[in-house]
Amino acid sequence: MLSIFSIPKAFKGHIGAIQRNAIGSWTRLEPKCEIFLLGDDEGTKEAAEELGVHHIPQVERNEYGTPLLNDAYRLAESKATEPMLCYVNADMILTQSLIEAVQSVTVKTDWFFMTARRRDLDVPEFFDFEDGWTENILDLVKAEGSLGGISAIDFWVYPKGLLVDMPPLAVGRIAFECWCIYRARLSKADVIDATPFVVSIHQTHDYSHIPGGSVALGRGIEARRNRELVGGRPHFFSLKDRTHILDSRGLRRVHDHWRIWRTFRTSPVLHPSLPLPVRLPAVLLNNALDSSIELLKKVRNLRTPAVPEQR
Repeated sequence: MLSIFSIPKAFKGHIGAIQRNAIGSWTRLEPKCEIFLLGDDEGTKEAAEELGVHHIPQVERNEYGTPLLNDAYRLAESKATEPMLCYVNADMILTQSLIEAVQSVTVKTDWFFMTARRRDLDVPEFFDFEDGWTENILDLVKAEGSLGGISAIDFWVYPKGLLVDMPPLAVGRIAFECWCIYRARLSKADVIDATPFVVSIHQTHDYSHIPGGSVALGRGIEARRNRELVGGRPHFFSLKDRTHILDSRGLRRVHDHWRIWRTFRTSPVLHPSLPLPVRLPAVLLNNALDSSIELLKKVRNLRTPAVPEQR
């Protein structure tokens, strides 16, 4: 039914423990999913053998040693035997609600991009997958977890052939999810926000594996490069650009204020062939808004310590 793939970090310390938790949850989904771990970071081969999943070792990297997503996605799609793919970050616990969501959506459409905001939860040790583990972790999420913001999406489900022509984006840095949503909208796929339906759990951790820490995720060299490759602010799509919501009532089209606002904001890049009298006012107004936002960012950055450039 579903081919799941991920690019884990080295299996060391706390990161290693929570990645095993995450992959262990994927192996317990029903119907059974095809699972691929990509990359050759320390312990990846051994973890794949231990957990009974596939391993694809050779993934192209940039000059900083960071895996490149275009090659990873190409490899995953070429090896997957299922029509639907699910990319997920390697620290994410997935619950059966994901499978139920895919089953519900595929009755209505086979051309979609589905994701959901994550739940953040501290999981300091190996999780015990005893009988009733799903109920146990959902109780923990309810008691101690928190819902992430609009950009806190760590998995997406899509059909083969949707996310084509991906630029060489660095994994784990800002903006690559923006490109995926942009590409889905450009390809006229249904972009589905399944937050009310799918419980996906991000096991919180530090960012010591990245030079510059969490700040470098958004402001480091690779983050800036990702932004440029995506195409800059006009191409920064998010869950605000959803076309549908999946909740307990089923799949339904969105007609809210964000949809109206984002239709205006994204029209120059989604509909570049519109007649000039229609397109020009939107382009000019969007440029003015973007300039104002950039000015505010520069003012804010003057008050924030710079990220070291050396890597």
